[in-house]
Amino acid sequence: MLVPIAAASATLDFLSVNIWHILMAIGNLLILVLILKKFLFKPVQKILKQREDEIGKAYEDADKALSEAKTERELYKTKLDSAKSEADSLIAGASKRAKQESAEILENARIEAERRRRSADEDIELARKKAAEEMRDEISEMVIDLAEKVVEKEIDPKAHAAMIDDAIKNLGE
Repeated sequence: MLVPIAAASATLDFLSVNIWHILMAIGNLLILVLILKKFLFKPVQKILKQREDEIGKAYEDADKALSEAKTERELYKTKLDSAKSEADSLIAGASKRAKQESAEILENARIEAERRRRSADEDIELARKKAAEEMRDEISEMVIDLAEKVVEKEIDPKAHAAMIDDAIKNLGE
């Protein structure tokens, strides 16, 4: 089929390369790029930069919080160690005081027992002396009674008293 010439010419114009059209298209493209750069790329770049700064600040804050947490952990660990050593020293002190009080109580009990033993010894000695004295008195009465019965009128009372005193002295020794 034959294509009419006018149609062929239009097809040719459509497919032909026109420098002005190419330059205009490039110019339009440059203007579009400049407009997009001014109104789209710069704000987007600005937003991306702000976002990057915010993320960086968040990382810095997180690092700072982490270092503070480590510092506080070390501080608490130090305080815990200090509290533990203080508790150990309190326990040691209480134990030492308890031992001292125990020793004092035992010493007081020993002293009290010694005092009571001495007091009991003194009471026993007094009771022994009293019993010996009572015995002497009873024996002297018996001797007097016997002597009176045996020698009723043969010895005078002075000699008799001297004999009794002598017997009592010999009895106590």
